[in-house]
Amino acid sequence: MSMKRVLFLSLLFLFITGIWIACKRNDTEPDYPVSPISRLYVSFSDIANSDTRVYENIIVFDPADSASQFIPDPNMALNSSPKTGMGITFSPDLPQGFQVSRDDTTIKYFSVNDAGSLSNASRSFKDTITLYSPRSIRYDSKSDQLFITNDLANNPSLSIYYNPIRLAGQQAPRKRIQLDRQPWGIAMGMQIEQDSVILVTMQGDAKQLWGFKMHGIATGEQFVKGAPDYKLTINGADDLRGIAYSPQLDLLVVSDLGAAQINQGSDHSKDGKIYIIENAKQAITAGGSITPTRIITGATTTLVDPIDVAIAGLPNRNQFIYVADREKHILRFDIDANGDKAPNSSYNTAPLTPEFIYLDARGGVISSSENGQ
Repeated sequence: MSMKRVLFLSLLFLFITGIWIACKRNDTEPDYPVSPISRLYVSFSDIANSDTRVYENIIVFDPADSASQFIPDPNMALNSSPKTGMGITFSPDLPQGFQVSRDDTTIKYFSVNDAGSLSNASRSFKDTITLYSPRSIRYDSKSDQLFITNDLANNPSLSIYYNPIRLAGQQAPRKRIQLDRQPWGIAMGMQIEQDSVILVTMQGDAKQLWGFKMHGIATGEQFVKGAPDYKLTINGADDLRGIAYSPQLDLLVVSDLGAAQINQGSDHSKDGKIYIIENAKQAITAGGSITPTRIITGATTTLVDPIDVAIAGLPNRNQFIYVADREKHILRFDIDANGDKAPNSSYNTAPLTPEFIYLDARGGVISSSENGQ
């Protein structure tokens, strides 16, 4: 065979191989559904009080954006056996879910199959050295990092664990950022100056949202004392907790427990609030103080102890604000709700107490920033 023929065949092989590789789906890419997905994961803090009573401490509303009904899917419930379940999150990129326990600082894995059924994964990991009182938990697929807020009064922090899907047993964080105020909720999806920004609510009298640039907290020493890149104070706030952000709507939603939850011995008057901040990216960048665009509050709302929020903002879909209320309710409000507005729908979770929620909303081929909240 002549050298020219060998060279021609070699080039032809490389050309065909290149086309095949270019067309082949990367195995790390998630399988996006043909039909839209709208799943609201709910984490409960209750522990069974006897050997004969087993609580399913994770339930899922599927679909959560149905206009006709708002109830959990009976086939999507799980007893993950935590000791006081707190934050919950799910990533279709892994695919894997995580739930954190407050009492023994264990991070539980759970799996969701194509049909939506939940099952306990075989592994978990814990951090009993630096993670004292974990609350919210979120996963960032771009950096492959798991973020957990720790609100211990004398040692609050934000802990970061790299490549969590492979962690097991006792683990130290890849990075722990010591804070001078107590954090609570975490929201992701905001992009400022080509950098991802992690938003954290600061509870108590701080009344602030803190924003951390991803590149700033992704490098450096393992244990640092950190200051946020952005600070936004919400005028009139009492005690901020849950937070959610919609990049599609550029909308921030934040829950406030209200004054009745702060004053010891007070009655649980319905003064919980949900703040809606439009043009959120501009507000975070500007910093300072802000009066929310809208506030959902009042007796008709049935808000008592709103501890966490989620928001559905995908186009051409029903758009709602979801609220976990410790008075044993999951509430759903219209996206344009304002003032003393009744929920669009509600679900009574008694006897279980919801603590955190996470919305997995997908449909068709969407960007990674649109996954979840």
